[in-house]
Amino acid sequence: MTPIQAAGLGLVQGLTEFLPISSTAHLVVVQNLFGLTEPPVSFDVIIHLATALVTVIVLWSVIKALKFKQLKLIILAMIPTGILGLFFNRWNELIFGSLIFTAVTLIINGLILLLPKLIKFKDKPLNNQSAGLIGVAQGLAVLPGVSRSGSTIVSGLLLGLKPEDAYNFSFLISLPAIAAAQLLQLKHLNLVEAEFVNFGLGFAAAFISGYFALLWLRRLVSRGRLTGFAVYCLALGGLLLFY
Repeated sequence: MTPIQAAGLGLVQGLTEFLPISSTAHLVVVQNLFGLTEPPVSFDVIIHLATALVTVIVLWSVIKALKFKQLKLIILAMIPTGILGLFFNRWNELIFGSLIFTAVTLIINGLILLLPKLIKFKDKPLNNQSAGLIGVAQGLAVLPGVSRSGSTIVSGLLLGLKPEDAYNFSFLISLPAIAAAQLLQLKHLNLVEAEFVNFGLGFAAAFISGYFALLWLRRLVSRGRLTGFAVYCLALGGLLLFY
C-alpha cells in the first residue's frame, strides 16, 4: 500500500463512517472497480480508532453527562446489534464482496433516508423499546450498503426522538459496536514497522475528514436535510446495478 492509497483510504473511511452513505459499500465499490485488495487488518484497526476518537471528542459533553439509565439503554441497544452482527458474519464471504448485493442495499438505504421527509419531528423520550429497535437497525447496518448512522438516526426519528437525541444516541451506541468489531480483529493484528508512515497518514486523514463530517452531519440532521444523501445512494446503487 502506497502513502497516497493510505491517505485516500483514510479520507474515505472518515467521510463514509459518519455520513449516511455506508462505508462498507464504498469499500466494496473501490475494491471491485479499481481492483484493489483489502487493506491490512492492522490498517483497518488504526483508521477505525481514528473515527472512534473523533466520536468521543465531538460527543464528549454528552458522554460526560451520561447517567445510569442512559448507559442501560446503550447496553440494551447493543444486544440485538451483537446478535445480528454475529449472524451476518457467518455469511461474510457470500455478501460482503458482491457488487450486486451492495447495489441493492444502497438503493434500500437511499429509500430509508427519504423517510424523515414524510414525518414531523417529535420530542419523545428514549425508552427501552426504542433503544432495542435502534439496536436492531444498527445490527442490520452490518450489511454493505446499509449505513449505520443513517439507519439508526432515521429509526430514532421515526420512533419520535427529536433530531438531537437521535443523532447523539446513534453515535453513542456506535462506540461499543466499533470497539467490539475491532477486538475481533486483534487476533489478526500485525503491526509492521515499515508501514508506520502509512498508518499515520491513514489515521490523520480519517481523523480530520471524520471530524468535519460528524459536525456537518449534526447540522444536517437538526435541519432534516438527508435527502441529498438519499439521492446519492439511489444514483450510485442504480449505476452499480448496470455496471
